[in-house]
Formats: sequence, structure tokens, C-alpha cells
Amino acid sequence: MSGVFKGNTTPNPKAILEGMTLLASGKSEGIQRFGNSVENFLAALAPGLAMCIVGLLTVALQKEPVLGFIRVELSFCTLLALPVISWFFAKKWGREELWLRYATAASWCEWITVLVSAVAMAIGSLLFSSLAETNGFAMAIVFSSDLYGLWLGVFVAKVGLRLSWPRAILLYGTTFCFALICYGLASLLPPHYNFINDLLQPVVTAQASSSSVT
Repeated sequence: MSGVFKGNTTPNPKAILEGMTLLASGKSEGIQRFGNSVENFLAALAPGLAMCIVGLLTVALQKEPVLGFIRVELSFCTLLALPVISWFFAKKWGREELWLRYATAASWCEWITVLVSAVAMAIGSLLFSSLAETNGFAMAIVFSSDLYGLWLGVFVAKVGLRLSWPRAILLYGTTFCFALICYGLASLLPPHYNFINDLLQPVVTAQASSSSVT
């Protein structure tokens, strides 16, 4: 793995935003906006790691500390799942030299789905306030955002590691299934963490805001 860690360029926020925008639009040249260095990769992980640390520090202040700790564990596992699993496939397929740039881009692009979901809910609440108060509307937003996120994850894997569509689907699909298994086990085993409620929490908040405005 040491042969992959080349380059010492520092992260460029403007280039990162450009890369995210291009990749989110389906333009493969966006992958070149991301750096191919350890510094860039760690910077991509930093926001997620910071959220995990903050979550861990505030666990004791929550009503259900055990569930709070489980949330942090799951967030940490899913944050590192993509880099770890993608490294396995990159090494297997001889794409080690491409992995660092890909892992950096993929880590940043994971935030695009969150942004898309939030923007879609905000716009939907303003344009269709009556529908925004229904659970069906909320589920449609979440489902659509997740579908987009799946496509984006596969697309970034394809252009970042120069894979065929089937291999890109296998790589990102494996990561997605790993996350589903982790969350599924957390919901099945005591204390039965209901991740669906957390998934829909931003939607519920947006609905409440919409109701207060109307």
C-alpha cells in the first residue's frame, strides 16, 4: 500500500467543490479535481471523523446514551467502509495507483446525497406544502435521494478506478450491503436501534417548519 501514497499537495477547497459538482452532474473529468495525496484523503475523512468525535463526546448528555453510542459506532463503520472495501477491490484489480484519488473523491461525494436530500425537501416543502406534511412525500424524497446516491457512488467508482459498470456496481454494492448489514444488526439486537426514525428525522423537522410557516 505504500506505493499508493504519493504526492504532498495540500487540499484545494475550490477544486474539491468543482470536482463534486462535476461528478454530481455525471461528468467524469471531475475526478481530476481531487488530489492524489494522503493529505487530501485525510481532509476528505475529516468532516465525518469530526462528527463522530462530537457525537461520542455528547453521548452522556443524551436521553439514551447506549443508542447514542451505537449511532457513533455505525457512523464510524460506514465512514471507513468505503475506503477499506474499495482498497481491497483496487488491489485485486490492479488499480492501486488510482485508489487514493478515488477514495478522496468518493469520501467527499458521499456528502452530496445529504445535500440533495435537504435541498429537495426544502424546495418540496415550499412548492408543495400540503404534500410535504405526508409520510409518503417524505419517503419519496428519501428513496429518490438514496437512488441518486447509489448511482453517484457507482459512477465515481467507475471513473475513479477506471472500472467497467459491472465492477463498479460490485464495488459500491458491496459497501452498501455492508452498511445495510450493520444497521440491520443494530435494529435486530438489543437495544434495537431504529435507524429509520433517524433517517427520516430531517424530513420530520422540515415538515414541522413547513406547518409553522403555513
